[in-house]
Amino acid sequence: MFGSPVPRALLAALSGIISLVLVLLVAALFAAEGKNQYELLKDLFVPLIGPVVAVLIPLVVLYVIPNGQSRERFALDLCGQYYSEEMRISRNVGWQHFVVTQRELPPVRRAEALNHFLDYLTNPETHRGIEPAMDEVYQKASRILDFFALVNECVGRGTADRDIVRSFLLYYYLWWRDEILDPLRKTRRIVTDHPKFRPLWWTPMIYLDQLVGSAVEERPLSAG
Repeated sequence: MFGSPVPRALLAALSGIISLVLVLLVAALFAAEGKNQYELLKDLFVPLIGPVVAVLIPLVVLYVIPNGQSRERFALDLCGQYYSEEMRISRNVGWQHFVVTQRELPPVRRAEALNHFLDYLTNPETHRGIEPAMDEVYQKASRILDFFALVNECVGRGTADRDIVRSFLLYYYLWWRDEILDPLRKTRRIVTDHPKFRPLWWTPMIYLDQLVGSAVEERPLSAG
């Protein structure tokens, strides 16, 4: 199971403390020739315990715990956004168009529909000439796909708690990835060297995919 990533600033602080302690210990050991184990413990290690604890406790109380709570709150906020009425309508509209309706189409027609959506996102002429009803469908579908991309970035940056995201989102992400995202990415190549022509979700969402992998490892399918 993935833990929350340790912020770089905290890592740097802890590394500095550990390095300082090691340097002091090495220097003290060289200066402690002839002392027995009890004297070494009393003279070297015990004096270091107080300063180390004095530094670590404020770090944990003032930074580690609040930072973990902030990640949990942000993950719950993302959950609330996903379950909002606007997002529910967008999910239903996008799923109906890209999955339910297109299941009845032959492969060639479905490829044409997927291509049209990609043209809508990457070709200004197609975007300007689209009918209002289809524009609304595409906007709603894009809202869901972009949301997954946002959550993926938040998980990667460590601003949203991984376990909470995995609990509320992976079920939906797997369906949208397998039924919509992957077919769109496989339809054709698009221009990817300019953000104007590359949808937010085009690059595989490696952090959500990692959470999927961890979930599968923890809950293997039973045989039969």
